[in-house]
Amino acid sequence: MSGMIGAREAQPKHKSVEWYTPAWVFDRLGLQFDTDPSSPHDYETPVPAKVKYTMFDNGLAQPWFGRVWMNPPYGPDTGFWMRRLISHGNGIAMVFSRTDAAWFQEAIAAATATLLIAGRIEFIPGHENSHKKGRSGAGSAMFAFGHDNAVALSRLADLGVFIPRIDPKGSAA
Repeated sequence: MSGMIGAREAQPKHKSVEWYTPAWVFDRLGLQFDTDPSSPHDYETPVPAKVKYTMFDNGLAQPWFGRVWMNPPYGPDTGFWMRRLISHGNGIAMVFSRTDAAWFQEAIAAATATLLIAGRIEFIPGHENSHKKGRSGAGSAMFAFGHDNAVALSRLADLGVFIPRIDPKGSAA
């Protein structure tokens, strides 16, 4: 995740949105990304992306191109980020598993594949969280949009429940 605030001016005071994806996730996906729209400004992440937008760039307002990696700020603006990726249609997102949220329902309906991760991922704590362990406050889910991204996400299927999208006729989408 990044330190980006998204559409809001201030982040919640009780929790930080700064939790960064560990390198092993990208090693296992085996993909190169073109855009990371929510990259931290004060930490060089292991995200293999050609273009990285920070909160100073406002990644939601920037053009997204090619394959997108998105680990957005966790909080009330997650829906804005997810809807943008759904609209873009090419990428992978890692978010909290908030199955009751409208944005989560929209993402699972639109995704080529979904991975519901068992347990908790050990993230890299951001600057505000450097005194904490990297364990997030909730479970995580990953969404793939596009066939090649779904194939890559399937490489992490051993981490939880991998759900490929099935069309109403019963064949893989």
